[in-house]
Amino acid sequence: MSKMVITLNSSEVKTINSALTVAVSALAMGDEVIMFALPAGMPLFKKGKLHEINLASPKSPDTEEMFSGFIALGGKLMICELGFDVNGLKKEDLIEDIEIVGATTFVAAAQGSEITFSF
Repeated sequence: MSKMVITLNSSEVKTINSALTVAVSALAMGDEVIMFALPAGMPLFKKGKLHEINLASPKSPDTEEMFSGFIALGGKLMICELGFDVNGLKKEDLIEDIEIVGATTFVAAAQGSEITFSF
């Protein structure tokens, strides 16, 4: 079993769809996956945003379903605490199944990863 780390530094639709495709594929193969949303990626995880992405991109894979699969398969989503002020968000604005951390906590969790992606 390998460890994969994915960083998200954009809130574009192609960012989350690409990241989730890679993440769910790795999880299905038995790998450990940690996804870390930097401040620019935080808006992707605002309540209702994944649903909006589905409505705006009906020909793309179902983003909500992929995220549910990510969580069900044991994926870990960490969000950088610095993103709140930058994006004008509060913890209660975000979806469930996330861990709000500082960069140091993420770096410690990422140690030993064999594969790293950045979107």
